[in-house]
Amino acid sequence: MFYKIIFVILSFISSLSYAAEVTTLIEKHSDNTWRVTYQIDKPVEKLVFKRTPDNSRVKRWQPDNPKYLISFDKNKSEESIIRKDGRPFTQVAVKLTPTYTPLPKEYAPFSPFSDEGMLLHSGRFFACASICAENANAWPIVIKAPSNHIIVDGKVHKSYVQWVGKDSGQKVYVGHQAPIEDTHFVSLIDGRLPPTLKKHIEKDLPKLMDFFADKMGTLDYRPALFASFSETNDGRYGHQGGTLSDQIFLHWYGEKAIEKVNSNSIFWFFAHEVAHLYQKQGSDIENPSEAWLHEGAAEFLAGVASANVANNTGLLSEKILSAQRHCLEGLKQEPNYIRAVKSNSRLHYNCGLVLINEINHVLVQEDKQLDIFDTWQSFNQQIESGKPASVATFLNGIQSHLPSELVNSMTQLSQSTKFDAYAFFQTLNVANKDKTL
Repeated sequence: MFYKIIFVILSFISSLSYAAEVTTLIEKHSDNTWRVTYQIDKPVEKLVFKRTPDNSRVKRWQPDNPKYLISFDKNKSEESIIRKDGRPFTQVAVKLTPTYTPLPKEYAPFSPFSDEGMLLHSGRFFACASICAENANAWPIVIKAPSNHIIVDGKVHKSYVQWVGKDSGQKVYVGHQAPIEDTHFVSLIDGRLPPTLKKHIEKDLPKLMDFFADKMGTLDYRPALFASFSETNDGRYGHQGGTLSDQIFLHWYGEKAIEKVNSNSIFWFFAHEVAHLYQKQGSDIENPSEAWLHEGAAEFLAGVASANVANNTGLLSEKILSAQRHCLEGLKQEPNYIRAVKSNSRLHYNCGLVLINEINHVLVQEDKQLDIFDTWQSFNQQIESGKPASVATFLNGIQSHLPSELVNSMTQLSQSTKFDAYAFFQTLNVANKDKTL
């Protein structure tokens, strides 16, 4: 009897400490409506989303049951679902708005194809019971889409699939197209994209992959390529690209985005995203204030590729001068980088490009055999040996080749809320430094 009591007590204690598991069911119905249902294996008072760049869910998601509410806590930058009466729950269903919407520092939840196919970002649906622990990295997901192909991890499933999501999530295709496999990609390309743009995709991307493979080492997988287009009804237009694990995705929205194709801009856009693929482990930087490293490097590498693959030797110089101007403009009102990037993520690209250019210039000046490509491979080797993907790790591998003041400034840039980034970037003279490439 004594042991039975002890067992009951221990079981009770265990149940108190056990974190509830949330299973995410995403459904596409025959009328092209979408719904997500969260099932929790024990009652909770709040369902919290892992990533919340803004309050878009409040505006675009609608709980099926009026007793539930999606709320946004601005102080915590947290969106969550609760019952209006405060009572605990184990399941909640939400109607979704399956149209493209850009999000700050985050990939769009839906990137529609013109034929009613859809590319969705699984990370947008990651949710936790009550609170998301920092080390939380397992997200059970189920997708049901009758009579559709569902492509996950390069494999085609019919109507149903389940898996456990990790890290930042991945892009998942739901629709009627079947992927095309070639030497470089497993691809799905929207039929509405104009011939000129398709030609760029078919011609430029393979060349870029060959170029970066030669400079940074081949990939040990064949990436998936998704290129999609969707109409808008409010005049918005533009494009977004990105990479996640073994995927590269490109989306255009609004007619104006595809009416006139600027070859230089398109090539740079493609080169930036392909560069992310070849950054490998070095692109997995988690600290938001350190994103300048991989974004700035991708911008710089896009410029190098423009010169070497597209024979556009002047574009990088123009981009660097423009980047410093935009960097300083962005830091003028808020000179501290950590605070400034919270409201202006473009600083990662502009200020990052200026910094990577400065690093490359110093390296090449000191050692003609050392450049940003060698540096990035060393960075990846350090990560493979167990060190974190961070600015500190990156600088650790090259600090002996850089002035101590520069190393100190780049370290403080992402760590100190007292560092004057505006003053620092004013000291950098970017003119003609890329000519050493």
